[in-house]
Amino acid sequence: MAGDRNLHKLLNTIVNSFVELCACDGGSIFTLRKGLDGKDVLVFENMVTRSIKIEEVPEHLVNLRFTLDEDTLVSRTAKTRLPQRANFNPAAGAEARVDHVLNYATYNMMSAPLITPRGDLVGVVQLVNKLPYPSRPSAGTTPDFDQRDERMFNIVAAQAALAIENSLLLEEQERLLDGFVNACVTAIEERDPVTSGHSTRVSDYTVALGDAISRTETGPLKGVYFTPTQLREIRYAAMLHDIGKISVKEDVLNKEKKLHGWQLEVIRMRLKLMRSNLKLRQQATKEDLTEISRKLDNAWKMITDANEPNVLPAAVNSALQDLSSIEVEIEDGEVLTALTKEEGFKLSIQKGSLTTDERLEIERHVTNTFQILKMVPWSRGLELVPEIAYRHHEKLDGTGYPCKCPAADIPVQSRLLTITDIYDALTADDRPYKRAMPTERALDILGMEVKHGKLDSDCFKVFVEARIFEVCQKHKKAHLKAA
Repeated sequence: MAGDRNLHKLLNTIVNSFVELCACDGGSIFTLRKGLDGKDVLVFENMVTRSIKIEEVPEHLVNLRFTLDEDTLVSRTAKTRLPQRANFNPAAGAEARVDHVLNYATYNMMSAPLITPRGDLVGVVQLVNKLPYPSRPSAGTTPDFDQRDERMFNIVAAQAALAIENSLLLEEQERLLDGFVNACVTAIEERDPVTSGHSTRVSDYTVALGDAISRTETGPLKGVYFTPTQLREIRYAAMLHDIGKISVKEDVLNKEKKLHGWQLEVIRMRLKLMRSNLKLRQQATKEDLTEISRKLDNAWKMITDANEPNVLPAAVNSALQDLSSIEVEIEDGEVLTALTKEEGFKLSIQKGSLTTDERLEIERHVTNTFQILKMVPWSRGLELVPEIAYRHHEKLDGTGYPCKCPAADIPVQSRLLTITDIYDALTADDRPYKRAMPTERALDILGMEVKHGKLDSDCFKVFVEARIFEVCQKHKKAHLKAA
């Protein structure tokens, strides 16, 4: 019992052990938990019977809960911390409701507490319908539970309670870690609301892909298997793969176009002032300034077009350079230039919205992620979370970042994460600066990356054949239906 880390399996083992030890037909187990109001509550966990086969515990029983103050046998057992024995003819109350659900008949019961060696109550076991002793004259009837059964129960009760306590503690630690990870993701998305939901979707895709690979029976990935703990490790790495973005400046992180709105407004006001002064100058000096006026009149549309994060045509780039050379003198000899050197440089970005320095700052989020995750004392089985997240922008041909490492240094978990991260970035419909790409087009782009030796071909094949890309579509439809 002490070696079982899975709570459900452990509780099933414990109930079966007590049923065998005390020679009865069946049993159930409750664990002591904290309710939403902070009060102790007994939660139904599992049950077994010899006489009827229970494929799945009915929903009515799954949600069964009792406070310690209720007038039930299980509540009295927990409150007094003493074994309780009862005979039913017929069963009534909670026992009768359970019998009705299962089409069962409870004749007698022993309810006993599970108390650790330190004296902490962790749950209650209820055993039902004592079986006849073949060697006794009363064989063939239903005998009662007696003190001998209590003594047999107590032989292993403390050990069982300790095993449950350890398993519950592990479960609480996992919930705590889950809460911490979710809180981190929320913090990331608060700083970068444009990509809200990205980490969760990528996590869902990556875990589903890992699970599909574990079930692969042919090809190069046959024999690659991820344990539940390893899938949890993958999930955490995928959830936290962008946590390093918390150290990226907000105006860079949320930069949708080449220039920010306030920068465009400065240019607009400058052009307006230049046109006004040019008009006054022309009236005063009678100079022919028609060509300069025409360029200033056309400047605003060209600037706003160039500000979009699209591929910049060579003609527009040349026109921007020309615009940067236009100067107009205003009062007191001050000279205004249509575009400053910095503005012209940013508007001349060939593709996207980021300068080289800004892109490097964004790319540093991967190293920041690694440094942050390395500070967490990950428990056994989760040690690779930092490494998996660290490699998610690396490519098999060595062209990725931040390390440009070769394929041999990229773990398979990171290869999965790379595929799912790119897919979601292409298809996400929550980014205001671009339209969501259709699935077919996104798969074509990923396929080209595979063809060029950048992505893992075997992992991508499973991604397509197992239709992993439908995972979040199903979740979204279910959410919309529920709403």
